[in-house]
Amino acid sequence: MADEIKAAGKIKAAGKKIRLGQAVRQVTVDAGLLPKAAGAAGSSASASAGAKPAEGTARINVVSPVTPSVLAMRKSMKLQTAKAQVAKVTAAIDAGSVPADEAKALVLAHLAKIAGTSTAAEKLYRSQHLDAFGGRTPAQLVRAGELRALLVHLSAAMPAAKA
Repeated sequence: MADEIKAAGKIKAAGKKIRLGQAVRQVTVDAGLLPKAAGAAGSSASASAGAKPAEGTARINVVSPVTPSVLAMRKSMKLQTAKAQVAKVTAAIDAGSVPADEAKALVLAHLAKIAGTSTAAEKLYRSQHLDAFGGRTPAQLVRAGELRALLVHLSAAMPAAKA
């Protein structure tokens, strides 16, 4: 079995990509046990690997499941990446270096949460006059570079919209 795990790097999976840390083993099974689509894929995969199984058999890859510790580590890494991205966007907003198209997309995402649809959010973005900003629309505020203040205002308006 150890030799089979070491050889896992040489096995090419038909279909899904094999992740690092997963033991892979190729086995030969009766082709009648496999669904037709998988049986056809298994026989073509074995033909490409160079080993020709006997008639009525198919070679398939058996991949071991990922351990819980690996899943926990992946979840932690995803969370850390998300926090880093939020920090990066927040720093860009504070510095005023967010490009206009990204600023518009960010405001539209907030407005879509309030309005419910992207079409309504687009209408609000272009035509909703905000009293807190002297009657200017969100589009005018984004062009003026007041993204931070607009996002704070929209964040404060979101719980009222959900109630």
